[in-house]
Amino acid sequence: MPISDRDYMKSPHPPSCTCVDCVNRRLSIVTKRNHKSKFKRKSSYSTQSTGRSVNSRRIGNSIWNKTKRLLVIAALLAAATIVVVTVCRFITGELAVSSFIIYLIIGLIIVIWCLNSVTRHRLSFSRTFMVVLIAAIFSLVSYVYLDVRSFQDIGDSVKRALSTETGQFRSSVDLVIKRTELKYLEAGSAVEEGVKERTDEFKNTQLVYIDGAILIGADGHRITLKNNPDAKNPSWAELKTFLLKDDTDSIEYDFDKFVCADFAERLHNNAEAASIRAAFVSMWLGPCSYWPTSGGHALNAFETTDKGLVFIDCTGFLSSINADKIVDVEVGKNYIPRSIFPEPGWSDVWDSMGKVERIDTIQW
Repeated sequence: MPISDRDYMKSPHPPSCTCVDCVNRRLSIVTKRNHKSKFKRKSSYSTQSTGRSVNSRRIGNSIWNKTKRLLVIAALLAAATIVVVTVCRFITGELAVSSFIIYLIIGLIIVIWCLNSVTRHRLSFSRTFMVVLIAAIFSLVSYVYLDVRSFQDIGDSVKRALSTETGQFRSSVDLVIKRTELKYLEAGSAVEEGVKERTDEFKNTQLVYIDGAILIGADGHRITLKNNPDAKNPSWAELKTFLLKDDTDSIEYDFDKFVCADFAERLHNNAEAASIRAAFVSMWLGPCSYWPTSGGHALNAFETTDKGLVFIDCTGFLSSINADKIVDVEVGKNYIPRSIFPEPGWSDVWDSMGKVERIDTIQW
């Protein structure tokens, strides 16, 4: 080998060297570079596919969560609608107090449960299923019992409840908040002077006093009893004949115009004008199925010659129904009126108005 070749072997090979070692070295470098580029391309592809799957999963979860909340909101609206219909039916007198309380309590529990579920950050499937199932069962039972078949029925119930044409809304609210009590006017000095002047004008005229207060009617007038000195105690037959002719019971009950005290005042004065001795009776009745609290009530008493003392309640509610009733009054017993002149198709026994807690006055 020439000396020049030996020197060349000892020195660095040029980049374009074609010897076996340099060619193999360059090939290995190129192979490594190609391998690294392929790995990078594969990594980018896998990362892109993983990101797409994660986004799809997030979108699916979001749609499912919104669907669950919509189902719970639908259950909430159904339960709230039933509560509204229940209140309206109770106001219009179409629903008994016991049924009203049951439906109201269950409905409010479901409404609160739905509200709590909707406001949760994470709403589970099991909770959603239970809320919707219970609300659906409650809705079906309620709609069948309340006879709600369309949105029109719901609207009609609300309109009837809010109607002020007959004062039904005012009357029913009074029943819910507090039983309608007999109204009294405190007997102050100025009032007493006015009463004396008025009673001096009409002889044999009395006002009704209870615990020092003057009893007044629905419109605020003083309950005034006009007695007939020539009135006598009737027989039971004579009393029934008078009651059948008298039209006091045909007046419709009105919280603002005519209540039980007005009925009793009118019947008393009509009886005395017909020469029948009558008494005005005021008492206190306990709660019953449709009266949530205790309250006052007024009626009349007659001392018959053959049947003894009888209590007559002529408080009416419909002008087409005869509402003359006889009642066995005794403290501690239920006040259950019985029709003297039963109407065809109607029971002669009326619902209990509660137990007689006390008798305030029997004024002849």
